[in-house]
Amino acid sequence: MDLKRKLNERKAVVCVVGLGYVGKPLARYFSEELKTIGFDIDESKVEELGEENDNPDLITLQTLRR
Repeated sequence: MDLKRKLNERKAVVCVVGLGYVGKPLARYFSEELKTIGFDIDESKVEELGEENDNPDLITLQTLRR
């Protein structure tokens, strides 16, 4: 299956490398429509994903799991 078709059918998987200032919101945006994987070598950024947070600019594990 080619990429364009996967995107149109919402079957593509996106991986965002780096969950910093740009990566977290980008991963959140993609996760609204596509399966999204977030990756970062900084353990503290990965741990933040599991925490409940009221900041709308941050992404949570639940958002990524949609």
